[in-house]
Amino acid sequence: MPELQVVEDILAGHRLPTLPAVAAEVLDMTSGSEIDVLRIADTVQLDQALAAKVLRTVNSSYYGLSRPCGTVQQAMVFLGLNTVKTLVLSFSLVDTIDGQGRDRLGFDYGDYWRRSIHTAVAARELARALGTWDPEEAFFAGLMQDFGMIAMYHRFGRQYVEAIEAVRGDHHELCRLERDLFQVTHPEIGASVAEQWKLPMAQVAAIRWHHDSQSADECWQAPARLIDLAGAMAASLVMTPHHRALNAYRRLARTWFDIDARDAEKILTATAEAAKSVSSFFRVDTGSTPDVERLMARAETQLFQHQIDMGRHARDLQQRNIDLTEKINRDGLTGLLDRSGFDNQLTRMFSETAESGRCLSLLFCDADRFKPINDRYGHAVGDAVLKHFAGIMQDRARREDIVCRFGGDEFVLLLPGCGEDDARRVAEDILTVLASTPLRVESSDSPHEPTGDMTLTSSMGLATFDPDETNPIESPEMLVTCADQAMYVAKRRGGNGVATWRAAA
Repeated sequence: MPELQVVEDILAGHRLPTLPAVAAEVLDMTSGSEIDVLRIADTVQLDQALAAKVLRTVNSSYYGLSRPCGTVQQAMVFLGLNTVKTLVLSFSLVDTIDGQGRDRLGFDYGDYWRRSIHTAVAARELARALGTWDPEEAFFAGLMQDFGMIAMYHRFGRQYVEAIEAVRGDHHELCRLERDLFQVTHPEIGASVAEQWKLPMAQVAAIRWHHDSQSADECWQAPARLIDLAGAMAASLVMTPHHRALNAYRRLARTWFDIDARDAEKILTATAEAAKSVSSFFRVDTGSTPDVERLMARAETQLFQHQIDMGRHARDLQQRNIDLTEKINRDGLTGLLDRSGFDNQLTRMFSETAESGRCLSLLFCDADRFKPINDRYGHAVGDAVLKHFAGIMQDRARREDIVCRFGGDEFVLLLPGCGEDDARRVAEDILTVLASTPLRVESSDSPHEPTGDMTLTSSMGLATFDPDETNPIESPEMLVTCADQAMYVAKRRGGNGVATWRAAA
């Protein structure tokens, strides 16, 4: 069924609550340019029960009048037309929705009124604080924001109750579920009813977009955001757990209206206190209201813990990504990082070194006489040589150093925070261990070759990037090139030694 047809079907339903005649007349009389206050007062007085409710509320301590009002006209003089108009509409709306507690199909009127009244009071407090909208108009828009839920419940019955129960108080999710199940949402129905009742366009727009104020036309975005924020404030007071809704309220208050945390708490406190009085006016049980100061303190603690947990989760995720990347970029023979892994680590370390001012040394190592060994003893022995070489480099490297297989018989050692002198000592230590730890070989390809110990040597080139000194090394690639050039100097000298690029240059 098309959306428009669904709306018309719901609005035409015989069970849809209608606005009482007196309230409808008041709306009509206040919509024109010429307003007759005396006529409006007389119209309200015709409904004695309604007039009595209005006067009882006006004379309560909530409004704090210096002397009591005996007539609706006096109330208009003391409090203004908009205040009395809002009271008339609000009492009429409450009387129209004849329900308390949970009915036989499971619709929770208590929860409905708890949210509606807190939203209405929050809207009034926000409007007063911001000065962007008449507080009484904001109040009634907040009170009526979820009226579409009543209309949809009357139309769809238990199916709609099940939709409400499924979202557990999340009205943004409820709108998405309503769209899927019924092709229309309660804000759309509420706005259509408000149009039928000839409410001001600001109220109609606020009701229509109170769960999606970003989509409202620019001219109505301010009232839509105010009711949207009032709903978030109400959720922080009536939903359990409170902290998520409270954090959403504070974030939106700052983003949309530049309300800081202290003012946000003041408005929330005023709302919690006023909601108790307003509930008693309408004789609606909205349950107990949480202590705002304690609520804010608990939310701060939970937010802090959440930030700690998110930081820990981010670090764990980052480490898992690093571990996975390293696993992918491992050389199958030696278990060292391969060329791709080396490139990633070098780029990262070079950037960190440039920012921190620490040194970064790179030792480029070539296994001496590897090709003759491989040709003479076979690939199995050649592989054993590479693994032996890799193992000694790993054993002698510092914890923070990274050993990589660059390719073939070439290895690279990255030494972060290590100057040229210290890096040279690491290289000489590796050469010493190679000399004192021979590899026992036995040729499987050539069984006639004798077995025995093979002493390995290496030609090593060392280059150091020091951001605190005048240094022509300007990139990771240049650091590799310099170390490679130094390695060839060591090889031309006969191997089994280390040459520094600075000295070789």
